[in-house]
Amino acid sequence: MTKPAPFEALFSSPLIHNFLKENKLTKPTDVQAKIIPELIRGKSLDIVAPTGSGKTYSFLLPLSELLKEDEENHFDDIKKGEPRAVILVPTRELSLQINTVMKSISHHVKLRIRHLVGGEEGKKTHALGRQFVDVLVSTPGRLSSALKKKEISLKNTKYFIIDEADQLLEMGFQKELEVIYGACDKDLVHVGLFSATRPPLFEEWRGKIFQDHLFHFIELNGLNRLHTHIKSFNIYLSVNERPLMLQTFIKDQAKGKGVIFVNQQDTIKELYALLSEKFPHLNFICLHGELEPKERKKVYDQFINKKAILIATDIVARGLDVEDLRWVLNYDLPFEAVYYVHRAGRVGRGGKEGEVYNFVTPRDMKIVGRINNAIKNQTALKLTVFDEKKFVSQKAQKEVTKSDLKEKELKKIKTKLRVPGPDPRQGKRTVKPSERKTETRATGKAVGKTTDRKTERKRNLSEKTGYAKTVKKKHTPRYRKQKSKKK
Repeated sequence: MTKPAPFEALFSSPLIHNFLKENKLTKPTDVQAKIIPELIRGKSLDIVAPTGSGKTYSFLLPLSELLKEDEENHFDDIKKGEPRAVILVPTRELSLQINTVMKSISHHVKLRIRHLVGGEEGKKTHALGRQFVDVLVSTPGRLSSALKKKEISLKNTKYFIIDEADQLLEMGFQKELEVIYGACDKDLVHVGLFSATRPPLFEEWRGKIFQDHLFHFIELNGLNRLHTHIKSFNIYLSVNERPLMLQTFIKDQAKGKGVIFVNQQDTIKELYALLSEKFPHLNFICLHGELEPKERKKVYDQFINKKAILIATDIVARGLDVEDLRWVLNYDLPFEAVYYVHRAGRVGRGGKEGEVYNFVTPRDMKIVGRINNAIKNQTALKLTVFDEKKFVSQKAQKEVTKSDLKEKELKKIKTKLRVPGPDPRQGKRTVKPSERKTETRATGKAVGKTTDRKTERKRNLSEKTGYAKTVKKKHTPRYRKQKSKKK
């Protein structure tokens, strides 16, 4: 096996060398060593590489070198409002991250980087049409909108990079991508597609958008694999036990910066209120798709620059690269198994250690099976396998408990509605004192409400003497008539 070349040997530009030295990048990852030479040769690539394998540098660094070479050879061809390279990402947060890394490279390479995402003021977008732009980092919806309004042009765009291309497919950005690629010169542009997974319909989707475009497919080992430096822990509990267990986890286990993943925005609000009250000395922040763009940027910067615990949805499950992120907690297991891999991939990046904790409840039975199928025998880490038998026993116990409760409730109802029956030992009705009613011996039918003690003694006396004595009620016409005769 050939020994990988040092990082500097992959580039000819001394400006790139300076960046590598300043950031102490001496040895490329396997992904970088494989992809960078191919991109520098000007090939269009379709790359599938595992999360955290160094994909970002594998396209930003060669892109920087190629742009500097083109700048030296064809300086007169550069026009205002026509980006020479476009980097497209699915989410605003990932675009902020890519933009930050690209600017750090341009500090040495001297490239003009611009950022275009949703929620930006119109003046800023119009200004792009009057500026020289070397690299434009954007999202599909915002860029397609700018093209339709003719705010910018991609006629002279030579490099078109799509990061997390598999997520763009899942999020349904086909129409926007058709608009963006349709605005490019097909004979000029070089395309790079970078993904961590390969959905079944990806090739069909790629063919519809990039018709007749020749791609060189590269798939590196480790697809959908978690790194050996990631440890995972499965905590089995009921749904109602999660809030209390979360408090115990934050108090005893959560050390340093981490992310709590949930599936719904309402859950974020509930957990934020709970944890802020219980742990006022800790910094909790929330991030989800319903926040305004400015607020999302503020939250993202706060999490990157300060020690905090982020409560978020899957909006940060892909591409987020936080240097000192130590742990991830899946308060909710994701709806799709592939997102479990992406969530776990937020830690253990760059060879550092990380921990993944999972709250597993009986209602997660179906998704646990899919997650086990997705990562079983495909992970470099011996994951703590989800024990599906626990779900069966918990479900059976839960059903028994429900059955017992229903039976007890039914007994109570029967007791309240029970009609007195004959006593075979005495040949007469046996009724509890609280349920006894005034009756006539002749008919045996109830004629009044529950009797008092005096009336009860009279009734018992009539039974002993052998004749029926009807209890007279006051304030009735018959009683008043009898009373007047006596007088």
